[in-house]
Amino acid sequence: MFQNTSFRFLEQGLDMTWQKQRVINQNIANDSTPGYKAKTVEFKVLLDKKCKCKYHPYYDESGNLMDNSRPQMRLGMEVTTEPDTNQTLDGNNVDIEKEALALADAQIQHSMLTEKIVKEFEMIKTALSKT
Repeated sequence: MFQNTSFRFLEQGLDMTWQKQRVINQNIANDSTPGYKAKTVEFKVLLDKKCKCKYHPYYDESGNLMDNSRPQMRLGMEVTTEPDTNQTLDGNNVDIEKEALALADAQIQHSMLTEKIVKEFEMIKTALSKT
């Protein structure tokens, strides 16, 4: 029941927004560290050509995509470092205002995903109570 695309995306989104908050907090914590280079996080949608889901409708028992089937989608995250910019003379490039805005954005994203998952569970609860 919880393996559908909606729940998988919500779960992956929650994991990634949490990881994004960790990266941003690491940047903020290293604001005064000489030579520290800020990291950024980008999200993307990935298409798996192989899914180790034995019983998924688009894959055979070996996990290979069957002919004329849709590939499995999942969310991905890439953490990159900005090596060439310098914010201060000591080589540190953390922009604390930028990081504070990014952290607030990530917290809002996380809250919205949490709210969406709660609503999904409420819909399931309502559907089960009517049977």
